[in-house]
Amino acid sequence: MELVRTGTFDAAAVDGLAALADRARAADGVAPFADDLWPAVPGGTTTVALTASSGGSLVGAAYAAQQGDRLAAELVVDPDRRGRGIGGRLLAELLGAAPGELWIWSHGDHPAAAALARRHGLERARELLQLRRAVGPRAEPLPDRPLPDGVRLRPFVVGQDEAAWLAVNNAAFAWHPEQGGQTLDDIRAAEAEPGFDPAGFLMAVDDAGELLGFHWTKVHEHDPNPGVHGSTGEPIGEVYVLGVAPAAHGRGFGTALTVAGLRYLADVAGVHTVTLYVEGDNTPAVGLYERLGFHRHAVDVAYHRAELTRVGRSRRRGAASSPPAPAGRWPGTPAPR
Repeated sequence: MELVRTGTFDAAAVDGLAALADRARAADGVAPFADDLWPAVPGGTTTVALTASSGGSLVGAAYAAQQGDRLAAELVVDPDRRGRGIGGRLLAELLGAAPGELWIWSHGDHPAAAALARRHGLERARELLQLRRAVGPRAEPLPDRPLPDGVRLRPFVVGQDEAAWLAVNNAAFAWHPEQGGQTLDDIRAAEAEPGFDPAGFLMAVDDAGELLGFHWTKVHEHDPNPGVHGSTGEPIGEVYVLGVAPAAHGRGFGTALTVAGLRYLADVAGVHTVTLYVEGDNTPAVGLYERLGFHRHAVDVAYHRAELTRVGRSRRRGAASSPPAPAGRWPGTPAPR
């Protein structure tokens, strides 16, 4: 096996890596790459790029790139070549290439990934839960959770609402490593994506027009993370990001906005299943979603070096327990684009 390390992938390697990711997703029921990290591969902004080849074929790869305020990495091995030490060699090379803080994602919390992490002295640093709920006429009815008096919902208006959304989002997610610190370029890039739907980007405003909270929903044409039982072939909705202005906490916005978005996805978008991502240690948010009928579908785990876990534990716990409002996530559903 030939292992090659560079800073970025060339065009042929990008194509090969996308095909390899598709094979891994078909075998595992979950995509190996998150779509907030994957763009660094075709975009040429990775800091480490590793390929493992055998007989001229790509059998594994790994890369590191900036994700929010830290360096993160992902790794994949061809399903037909697993159990031969390829993942171990890629991980060892990756750790050697990035000696500082590095978060390495395992999408779907695969047992083999957990074993590999233990062998290399890594510990679980973060859990991102994927929860799901059925919606629509055949599902358990949604509760009636109206917005507070004097508050109404309207759709996001492109060219008008960016600044207000950035202010509320960045205040609500000041604790979050990816969702906090969004910029005008970030929201404009999201608006340019083919699936962006301002009608499903719900804005809660008061009588003066002040933004108090929002629920940004998405619809995916196909389920990118169907799990081991496979996909139904139907579109799936997502609670993409849900945020409440700190000044509006304690008024029931979290539940009301969640229910409003679910109704939109069921009644207007016409989906039958809704998914969302939430930090595993965000107890208030997890409890809220479970009370609304969501159940655990999958877990994404970030690993990092054990010594960094000990140093950073108190900081992470304080941050995770601070937001009283439920939080979605900035990354879209993990799927290579």
